[in-house]
Amino acid sequence: MKTHGKRQLMEQKPNQGAMRAPSGVVRWSQSGGAPLTDYATVSPAPAAPPPPLQYVYDERINQRLAFWQGDITALEVDAVTNTTDETLSECNAVSERIMLAAGPDLKEEIITRGLECGTGEAVVTPGYQLRSRHVLHTVCPNYLPQYHTAAETALHNCYKNVLSAACSLGARSLALCVVNTPRRNFPPDLAAHVALNTIRRWLETSAAPGVVVLCGCGVELSPLRALAPLYFPRSAREALTAAARLPRPPRDLHDRRIRIIHNPHSNSDTVMYTAQYPTPQHT
Repeated sequence: MKTHGKRQLMEQKPNQGAMRAPSGVVRWSQSGGAPLTDYATVSPAPAAPPPPLQYVYDERINQRLAFWQGDITALEVDAVTNTTDETLSECNAVSERIMLAAGPDLKEEIITRGLECGTGEAVVTPGYQLRSRHVLHTVCPNYLPQYHTAAETALHNCYKNVLSAACSLGARSLALCVVNTPRRNFPPDLAAHVALNTIRRWLETSAAPGVVVLCGCGVELSPLRALAPLYFPRSAREALTAAARLPRPPRDLHDRRIRIIHNPHSNSDTVMYTAQYPTPQHT
Protein backbone atom coordinates (compact mmCIF):
# COMPACT_ATOMS: atom_id res chain seq x y z
CA MET A 1 0.00 0.00 0.00
CA LYS A 2 1.25 3.48 -0.85
CA THR A 3 -0.04 6.60 0.91
CA HIS A 4 0.19 10.07 -0.59
CA GLY A 5 -0.82 13.53 0.48
CA LYS A 6 -0.14 13.11 4.22
CA ARG A 7 -0.65 16.79 4.99
CA GLN A 8 -4.08 16.81 3.39
CA LEU A 9 -5.03 13.59 5.17
CA MET A 10 -4.19 15.07 8.55
CA GLU A 11 -6.09 18.28 7.88
CA GLN A 12 -9.36 16.57 6.99
CA LYS A 13 -11.89 16.19 9.76
CA PRO A 14 -12.61 12.64 10.87
CA ASN A 15 -15.89 11.08 9.88
CA GLN A 16 -17.98 11.04 13.03
CA GLY A 17 -20.30 8.24 11.93
CA ALA A 18 -19.39 4.73 10.91
CA MET A 19 -21.48 5.13 7.77
CA ARG A 20 -24.05 7.68 6.68
CA ALA A 21 -25.65 6.75 3.38
CA PRO A 22 -28.87 6.87 1.37
CA SER A 23 -31.66 4.58 2.49
CA GLY A 24 -30.94 2.14 -0.35
CA VAL A 25 -27.97 0.61 1.49
CA VAL A 26 -29.06 -2.81 2.79
CA ARG A 27 -27.06 -4.95 5.20
CA TRP A 28 -26.71 -8.48 3.87
CA SER A 29 -28.03 -9.96 7.11
CA GLN A 30 -31.30 -8.06 6.55
CA SER A 31 -31.74 -8.97 2.89
CA GLY A 32 -34.39 -11.41 1.82
CA GLY A 33 -33.37 -14.28 -0.39
CA ALA A 34 -34.11 -13.96 -4.08
CA PRO A 35 -36.00 -16.97 -5.52
CA LEU A 36 -32.95 -18.29 -7.37
CA THR A 37 -30.41 -17.67 -4.62
CA ASP A 38 -32.28 -18.35 -1.37
CA TYR A 39 -30.58 -21.63 -0.56
CA ALA A 40 -32.36 -21.83 2.79
CA THR A 41 -35.48 -23.05 0.94
CA VAL A 42 -33.67 -25.63 -1.19
CA SER A 43 -32.92 -29.17 -0.11
CA PRO A 44 -29.20 -29.90 0.14
CA ALA A 45 -27.81 -31.60 -2.93
CA PRO A 46 -27.01 -35.28 -2.34
CA ALA A 47 -23.36 -35.88 -1.69
CA ALA A 48 -21.29 -38.73 -0.33
CA PRO A 49 -19.67 -37.78 1.91
CA PRO A 50 -21.33 -34.41 2.68
CA PRO A 51 -19.19 -31.46 1.56
CA PRO A 52 -17.25 -29.63 4.28
CA LEU A 53 -18.59 -26.24 5.30
CA GLN A 54 -16.12 -23.73 3.90
CA TYR A 55 -18.26 -20.75 4.92
CA VAL A 56 -20.29 -21.14 8.09
CA TYR A 57 -23.28 -19.01 9.03
CA ASP A 58 -22.04 -16.00 11.02
CA GLU A 59 -24.51 -13.20 11.75
CA ARG A 60 -21.76 -10.81 12.86
CA ILE A 61 -19.96 -11.12 9.53
CA ASN A 62 -23.21 -10.75 7.59
CA GLN A 63 -23.87 -7.49 9.45
CA ARG A 64 -20.61 -6.11 8.07
CA LEU A 65 -21.53 -6.62 4.41
CA ALA A 66 -23.92 -4.34 2.54
CA PHE A 67 -24.98 -3.61 -1.04
CA TRP A 68 -25.59 -0.24 -2.66
CA GLN A 69 -26.92 0.18 -6.18
CA GLY A 70 -26.08 3.71 -7.22
CA ASP A 71 -23.35 6.35 -7.36
CA ILE A 72 -20.43 5.40 -5.11
CA THR A 73 -19.72 9.09 -4.42
CA ALA A 74 -23.15 9.46 -2.76
CA LEU A 75 -21.99 7.38 0.20
CA GLU A 76 -20.55 9.11 3.24
CA VAL A 77 -17.93 6.57 4.26
CA ASP A 78 -14.34 6.68 5.46
CA ALA A 79 -12.93 5.38 2.16
CA VAL A 80 -14.05 4.68 -1.41
CA THR A 81 -12.40 2.48 -4.02
CA ASN A 82 -11.38 3.65 -7.48
CA THR A 83 -10.65 1.06 -10.17
CA THR A 84 -8.16 2.53 -12.61
CA ASP A 85 -4.95 1.86 -14.55
CA GLU A 86 -1.26 2.06 -13.63
CA THR A 87 -1.13 5.84 -14.13
CA LEU A 88 -4.41 6.43 -12.23
CA SER A 89 -5.85 8.02 -15.37
CA GLU A 90 -8.25 5.42 -16.76
CA CYS A 91 -11.65 6.75 -17.78
CA ASN A 92 -14.44 4.42 -16.67
CA ALA A 93 -17.80 4.98 -15.00
CA VAL A 94 -16.41 4.71 -11.46
CA SER A 95 -13.22 6.73 -11.90
CA GLU A 96 -14.99 9.52 -13.78
CA ARG A 97 -17.54 9.96 -10.97
CA ILE A 98 -14.84 9.94 -8.30
CA MET A 99 -12.60 12.41 -10.12
CA LEU A 100 -15.50 14.76 -10.79
CA ALA A 101 -16.79 14.67 -7.21
CA ALA A 102 -13.30 15.00 -5.68
CA GLY A 103 -12.61 18.20 -7.60
CA PRO A 104 -9.45 19.25 -9.46
CA ASP A 105 -7.09 18.78 -6.51
CA LEU A 106 -7.11 15.00 -6.77
CA LYS A 107 -6.24 14.96 -10.46
CA GLU A 108 -3.60 17.64 -9.88
CA GLU A 109 -1.94 15.56 -7.16
CA ILE A 110 -1.89 12.48 -9.38
CA ILE A 111 -0.28 14.40 -12.25
CA THR A 112 2.18 16.57 -10.33
CA ARG A 113 3.39 13.74 -8.08
CA GLY A 114 3.43 11.21 -10.91
CA LEU A 115 1.49 8.68 -8.86
CA GLU A 116 1.41 5.10 -10.13
CA CYS A 117 -0.17 1.85 -8.99
CA GLY A 118 0.84 -1.67 -9.96
CA THR A 119 -1.65 -4.34 -10.95
CA GLY A 120 -3.20 -5.84 -7.83
CA GLU A 121 -1.78 -3.12 -5.57
CA ALA A 122 -3.47 -0.20 -3.78
CA VAL A 123 -2.53 3.48 -3.57
CA VAL A 124 -4.10 5.89 -1.07
CA THR A 125 -4.88 9.55 -1.73
CA PRO A 126 -7.05 12.09 0.10
CA GLY A 127 -10.71 12.34 -0.86
CA TYR A 128 -10.61 16.15 -1.17
CA GLN A 129 -14.19 17.24 -1.96
CA LEU A 130 -15.62 13.72 -1.75
CA ARG A 131 -17.78 12.71 1.19
CA SER A 132 -15.12 10.14 2.04
CA ARG A 133 -11.77 10.95 3.62
CA HIS A 134 -9.71 8.61 1.45
CA VAL A 135 -9.64 7.17 -2.06
CA LEU A 136 -8.10 3.71 -2.47
CA HIS A 137 -6.96 3.25 -6.07
CA THR A 138 -6.36 -0.24 -7.46
CA VAL A 139 -5.62 -1.78 -10.85
CA CYS A 140 -7.48 -4.84 -12.14
CA PRO A 141 -5.63 -7.21 -14.48
CA ASN A 142 -6.70 -7.94 -18.01
CA TYR A 143 -8.29 -11.39 -18.20
CA LEU A 144 -6.47 -13.67 -20.61
CA PRO A 145 -7.84 -17.25 -20.75
CA GLN A 146 -4.37 -18.77 -21.06
CA TYR A 147 -3.37 -17.00 -17.82
CA HIS A 148 -6.65 -17.34 -15.95
CA THR A 149 -5.02 -18.41 -12.67
CA ALA A 150 -2.71 -15.41 -12.79
CA ALA A 151 -5.63 -13.08 -13.47
CA GLU A 152 -7.67 -14.54 -10.58
CA THR A 153 -4.72 -14.10 -8.24
CA ALA A 154 -4.20 -10.50 -9.30
CA LEU A 155 -7.89 -9.69 -8.82
CA HIS A 156 -7.76 -11.33 -5.39
CA ASN A 157 -4.80 -9.07 -4.55
CA CYS A 158 -6.78 -6.00 -5.66
CA TYR A 159 -9.51 -6.65 -3.12
CA LYS A 160 -7.15 -7.85 -0.40
CA ASN A 161 -4.83 -4.84 -0.70
CA VAL A 162 -7.75 -2.40 -0.71
CA LEU A 163 -9.13 -4.02 2.45
CA SER A 164 -5.66 -3.97 4.01
CA ALA A 165 -5.25 -0.28 3.16
CA ALA A 166 -8.64 0.53 4.69
CA CYS A 167 -7.65 -1.37 7.82
CA SER A 168 -4.32 0.47 8.08
CA LEU A 169 -6.14 3.80 7.79
CA GLY A 170 -8.51 2.83 10.59
CA ALA A 171 -11.48 3.10 8.23
CA ARG A 172 -14.72 1.99 9.83
CA SER A 173 -16.60 1.94 6.52
CA LEU A 174 -15.45 1.17 2.98
CA ALA A 175 -17.34 1.65 -0.27
CA LEU A 176 -15.96 -1.09 -2.50
CA CYS A 177 -16.68 -0.82 -6.21
CA VAL A 178 -16.72 -3.73 -8.64
CA VAL A 179 -13.03 -3.69 -9.53
CA ASN A 180 -13.25 -5.59 -12.82
CA THR A 181 -14.38 -3.20 -15.56
CA PRO A 182 -15.76 -4.44 -18.93
CA ARG A 183 -12.58 -3.48 -20.79
CA ARG A 184 -10.62 -5.97 -18.67
CA ASN A 185 -12.67 -8.88 -20.09
CA PHE A 186 -13.09 -10.65 -16.74
CA PRO A 187 -16.01 -13.13 -16.74
CA PRO A 188 -18.49 -11.52 -14.29
CA ASP A 189 -19.33 -14.72 -12.40
CA LEU A 190 -15.67 -15.67 -11.96
CA ALA A 191 -14.83 -12.15 -10.77
CA ALA A 192 -17.73 -12.28 -8.29
CA HIS A 193 -16.46 -15.57 -6.83
CA VAL A 194 -12.99 -14.06 -6.34
CA ALA A 195 -14.38 -10.87 -4.76
CA LEU A 196 -16.77 -12.58 -2.34
CA ASN A 197 -14.24 -15.20 -1.26
CA THR A 198 -11.61 -12.52 -0.58
CA ILE A 199 -14.00 -10.27 1.35
CA ARG A 200 -15.34 -13.16 3.43
CA ARG A 201 -11.88 -14.39 4.42
CA TRP A 202 -10.79 -10.86 5.31
CA LEU A 203 -13.81 -10.19 7.52
CA GLU A 204 -13.23 -13.48 9.32
CA THR A 205 -9.80 -12.38 10.51
CA SER A 206 -9.95 -8.57 10.75
CA ALA A 207 -12.19 -6.19 12.69
CA ALA A 208 -11.68 -3.37 10.19
CA PRO A 209 -13.28 -2.05 8.15
CA GLY A 210 -16.43 -2.43 10.20
CA VAL A 211 -18.72 -2.25 7.16
CA VAL A 212 -17.94 -3.10 3.53
CA VAL A 213 -20.46 -1.72 1.03
CA LEU A 214 -20.35 -3.33 -2.41
CA CYS A 215 -21.34 -0.63 -4.90
CA GLY A 216 -22.32 -0.63 -8.55
CA CYS A 217 -25.11 -0.57 -11.08
CA GLY A 218 -27.65 -3.37 -11.35
CA VAL A 219 -25.70 -5.33 -13.98
CA GLU A 220 -22.48 -5.12 -11.96
CA LEU A 221 -24.07 -6.17 -8.68
CA SER A 222 -26.26 -8.99 -10.03
CA PRO A 223 -23.55 -11.71 -9.98
CA LEU A 224 -22.39 -10.61 -6.52
CA ARG A 225 -25.89 -10.68 -5.06
CA ALA A 226 -26.68 -14.01 -6.71
CA LEU A 227 -23.52 -15.67 -5.38
CA ALA A 228 -23.37 -13.96 -1.96
CA PRO A 229 -25.32 -16.78 -0.19
CA LEU A 230 -22.51 -19.20 -1.07
CA TYR A 231 -19.98 -17.14 0.89
CA PHE A 232 -22.25 -15.31 3.36
CA PRO A 233 -25.01 -17.83 4.21
CA ARG A 234 -27.88 -16.31 6.20
CA SER A 235 -28.73 -19.46 8.14
CA ALA A 236 -27.18 -22.79 9.06
CA ARG A 237 -29.40 -24.52 6.51
CA GLU A 238 -28.34 -22.12 3.77
CA ALA A 239 -24.69 -22.78 4.65
CA LEU A 240 -25.20 -26.53 4.28
CA THR A 241 -27.06 -26.23 0.99
CA ALA A 242 -24.67 -23.65 -0.44
CA ALA A 243 -21.64 -25.82 0.36
CA ALA A 244 -22.81 -28.41 -2.14
CA ARG A 245 -23.22 -25.75 -4.82
CA LEU A 246 -19.83 -24.10 -4.65
CA PRO A 247 -18.15 -24.62 -8.02
CA ARG A 248 -15.00 -26.06 -6.44
CA PRO A 249 -13.08 -26.00 -3.17
CA PRO A 250 -11.74 -22.44 -2.74
CA ARG A 251 -8.17 -22.18 -3.97
CA ASP A 252 -5.61 -20.39 -1.81
CA LEU A 253 -4.77 -17.54 -4.14
CA HIS A 254 -2.46 -15.79 -1.71
CA ASP A 255 0.32 -18.37 -2.04
CA ARG A 256 1.18 -17.41 -5.60
CA ARG A 257 3.37 -14.50 -6.64
CA ILE A 258 2.12 -12.76 -9.75
CA ARG A 259 2.74 -9.64 -11.73
CA ILE A 260 0.59 -8.63 -14.68
CA ILE A 261 1.64 -5.43 -16.38
CA HIS A 262 -0.91 -3.55 -18.47
CA ASN A 263 0.55 -0.84 -20.67
CA PRO A 264 -2.14 1.79 -21.38
CA HIS A 265 -0.18 2.84 -24.47
CA SER A 266 -0.10 -0.64 -25.99
CA ASN A 267 -2.60 -3.28 -27.06
CA SER A 268 -0.56 -6.10 -25.56
CA ASP A 269 0.16 -7.24 -22.03
CA THR A 270 3.33 -8.58 -20.49
CA VAL A 271 2.58 -11.38 -18.07
CA MET A 272 5.06 -12.71 -15.53
CA TYR A 273 3.73 -15.46 -13.29
CA THR A 274 5.46 -17.57 -10.67
CA ALA A 275 3.50 -20.18 -8.78
CA GLN A 276 4.51 -21.55 -5.40
CA TYR A 277 3.09 -25.00 -4.84
CA PRO A 278 3.12 -26.84 -1.52
CA THR A 279 5.63 -29.63 -1.08
CA PRO A 280 4.00 -32.95 -2.04
CA GLN A 281 3.20 -35.18 0.90
CA HIS A 282 4.13 -38.81 0.26
CA THR A 283 2.18 -41.50 2.02
